[in-house]
Amino acid sequence: MMLRLLALVLFLIGIPEPAGTAPVEIASEDVVTVLPRDAIPAIDRPQFVKGSDPAARLAGNERVLGLSLNGDHRAYPIVVLSVHEIVNDVVGGVPVAVTW
Repeated sequence: MMLRLLALVLFLIGIPEPAGTAPVEIASEDVVTVLPRDAIPAIDRPQFVKGSDPAARLAGNERVLGLSLNGDHRAYPIVVLSVHEIVNDVVGGVPVAVTW
């Protein structure tokens, strides 16, 4: 999962994939649809709070997906991503799609 996320981030910021990596082909009969299209709502304009804000406190063991670009930093709680699975955001001036 982390390798795919890294590949996505590298793609978004324009760094090519390492040499020798080949795309994985998946046969259409191996794809199973369990939810109808658009059944999981994306977050299109995420709202953030500062880490110093008491409302921002996470449990000590709560996992986040972190992203830093051009000096701009974000932490997306996994508990939120598990419900929405995608956040469309702009980090450091770069449009990104954060997925889980």
